[in-house]
Amino acid sequence: MDESGRLYRVPIHSLPFRVGREAGLELTLPLQVVSFRHAELYEHEGRLMARDLGSTNGTFLNQEPLTGESPLDEGDILHFATLEFRIGLMEAESSDSLIGSTAIISSKMPQLVVEKAERLRVLLDQAAVKHVYQPIVGLSKRELLGYEVLGRGDHEGRPTAPYELFDLATVIGVEVELSELLRQHSFPECVSFLGGPRFFFNTHPRELREDRLLGSLEKARSEFPQIRMAIEIHEAAVTDSKMVQRLMAELQRLDILLVYDDFGAGQARLLELADVPPDFLKFDRSLIEDIDGAPPARRRLLSSLAELALDLGIDLIAEGVETEEEARVCRGMGFAYGQGYLFSHPQSIDQLAHGADAGRSDPTSE
Repeated sequence: MDESGRLYRVPIHSLPFRVGREAGLELTLPLQVVSFRHAELYEHEGRLMARDLGSTNGTFLNQEPLTGESPLDEGDILHFATLEFRIGLMEAESSDSLIGSTAIISSKMPQLVVEKAERLRVLLDQAAVKHVYQPIVGLSKRELLGYEVLGRGDHEGRPTAPYELFDLATVIGVEVELSELLRQHSFPECVSFLGGPRFFFNTHPRELREDRLLGSLEKARSEFPQIRMAIEIHEAAVTDSKMVQRLMAELQRLDILLVYDDFGAGQARLLELADVPPDFLKFDRSLIEDIDGAPPARRRLLSSLAELALDLGIDLIAEGVETEEEARVCRGMGFAYGQGYLFSHPQSIDQLAHGADAGRSDPTSE
């Protein structure tokens, strides 16, 4: 959108779709911050992909530097240097009427974004959320370690799945508020669980960057001292060993365990893992899926990472365990605990009380 508020929509009629300052490309951006051949979009195995072409000022996908290649989804935000674009699907009738590489057309997109943002703000104001709980169990005796608390939207006409909520929250800059709400709203319900199991709560990386996480946990501990808490931090947020050391010290003071989540999903933070070993390490489901039939190299990778963590005295949790064979292989590699559909789908507190399996009614679970 330009300064006058007009939305520029650039149809992608053919692939590859090259972007840069050079004339004759599918999208020419005549600004010095853009390289002559900056980036390109292309198709691979039915997916729309993007890659940087060695640009000076970089290509960014959802505000992260694009290195190598990456698939694109509707709603993704691409920056070519400082120029921002959003990937969207075009209606068939408007697609047929557009000719050339650039068009200025009327669009409902800005109004839709405004409307969705308003809906999310209503959800936040009314605390219209709910929770389901997925157990984490021992792989040998299937004893209960605790529950991961998974938040959902609970307002008619608003998104329910967490990824939808956070996608929209990112657009309007309220990721921290949403993360805090999903966590804090669950505390009274957690207190009602018989036996006082341990609860694993999620965080958003911006909570650490904005130094708000500890404040919210201090408040939670003072109001709900009886809850046995563990806090999950995505491995992508574990980039500053000194910061994590300070966090660990404060969590110990608050009697809250530290968990590194989704380990291996991106760059395995081995240095930070060694400098500040967490209480638990959750291995991402991408490493666990079909591990019983995986190539030897992939099994050696998982086994080596597990051995490293075990040497540091960390308890290991395998995420996304769906078969007995996966559980058996993980157990043999030293994983003490597992989480996944093999043991239980996420369930509401009422379903847990009645022993129901709620997973098939909640496909957005993990």
